[in-house]
Amino acid sequence: MAGLAEVAQRRTTLDRDAVEHCQRLVRAWSLLSDLSFSDLLLYAPTTPSGDTFIVLGHTRSVTGLTVHDADPVGGEVSAAVRPLLQRCMLEGRRAEGLVPRAGIPNSPTGDDPLVEENVGGIGNRITVDYIPVNIAEETVAVLARESDPGLLRHPNPVERRYREVWERFAAMVAAGEFPLERSERVGEFREPRVGDGVVILDREQRVEYASPNATSALHRLGVLTNVVGRTLGELGPDDRAVRRAYTSRYSTVEELERADTVSVIARCHPLVDHGRVSGAVLLLRDISELRSRDKLLVSKDATIREIHHRVKNNLQTIQSLLRLQSRRLESDEAKSAVEQSARRIGAIAIVHETLSVETADVVDFDAVVRRLIGMVEEGLGSVERPVSISIDGSLGELGGDVAMPLAVVLTELVQNAIDHSGGAVQVHFGSTAKHLKMRIEDTGEGVPDGFALDRDARLGLTIVRTFVVHDLGGSISLGRANPVPPYGTAVDVRVPRPGPGLPLG
Repeated sequence: MAGLAEVAQRRTTLDRDAVEHCQRLVRAWSLLSDLSFSDLLLYAPTTPSGDTFIVLGHTRSVTGLTVHDADPVGGEVSAAVRPLLQRCMLEGRRAEGLVPRAGIPNSPTGDDPLVEENVGGIGNRITVDYIPVNIAEETVAVLARESDPGLLRHPNPVERRYREVWERFAAMVAAGEFPLERSERVGEFREPRVGDGVVILDREQRVEYASPNATSALHRLGVLTNVVGRTLGELGPDDRAVRRAYTSRYSTVEELERADTVSVIARCHPLVDHGRVSGAVLLLRDISELRSRDKLLVSKDATIREIHHRVKNNLQTIQSLLRLQSRRLESDEAKSAVEQSARRIGAIAIVHETLSVETADVVDFDAVVRRLIGMVEEGLGSVERPVSISIDGSLGELGGDVAMPLAVVLTELVQNAIDHSGGAVQVHFGSTAKHLKMRIEDTGEGVPDGFALDRDARLGLTIVRTFVVHDLGGSISLGRANPVPPYGTAVDVRVPRPGPGLPLG
């Protein structure tokens, strides 16, 4: 479905500033919905005269029942059916009435002014409170609070407090003072909502009311006394978010901690009246369990990186021992075999070293390739026999379970190509949505006639085939790189692209 901006541009009379204002309102209006125990809908006129309106947005509260089971966004409403909606838009004044409940047959049509005595017999209708959405004293849209009229009867003290604050926010919407100009970001955790805990502050930053959940969150922070009439700073917790909200008139956020075991997200929304802060709503959400789990994941991740670091050190020690051993050997064949084994171990060590500094189990395989090629050039190149290895293409980031065998495969194929080509090798990388591809070409004599990988491969190619086919579920093929001499050899490796990994924990 198209977004608010696209629908507004295509089907309403709103200009860009009005659309941006409506977008900011929709991003912030879950607070208003929860405080009013109601659905909120945003109506915008499709014509300058306001004959019809389209629903640009809809949100349901977590504190009350919804009156819209279906999604009303994108639907049109005629001013003939809702005259109070048109009046609110044209006159820029609030209005309240009753409209038919959607899906009820034989319901009366049109807005009726809300009369308290009539509430008892109107189960087939809903109450709608129309609030003009103003920018610089110009009404650009209408915010409608739509609820079951039965819920207006005998509210409990908590509901009464919340509805009082809703009225203050509604006045801010009508005055163009809500949504607030800026809202600090909460970070990786979910935004606190009214159900998590509400503290209402007066113009002097003193507590007027704290909901039961807010009281519990404050208890976790060590506040065990009566909070009414005192500021957050006097009670003990950090009050920087509150002070910033009062001075800047922005929505602010802070994480309050106690003894490394308790964490509470505090979101402060200032209440503005004619440009001055007349109070604030402080939402508190206890995230201690989430933060504890986060710390466990960080500890687990650090442990895994330390394991990779120690494995790398052990592999490099083994590699050094093999190189020492190769210097003491007199047989060229034995020396070559030991040096090849040292390079295989070195390839695995490079991947472990990369994983030891990454925060996730992924590596930049292109960076690994550069180090692998450098290791091979250093081990096989000399003044008498220079080595030239060119690389093009990229594979990007890969998980450790794929990068490890691919690193060994690349090392084997490159050193095998150097042995048969005199030192000139080309490496090509590529990928599709489903596969990773690697091609190694040399300028040697080419594959002998009748060569079969599963029958004639020596140790190096056998290792490559095992990793590619059995471990990675891919395929490998050998053939001539050129149709004319020198034929050269081309090795094509193709493995499935791994899917997204699961997060730790």
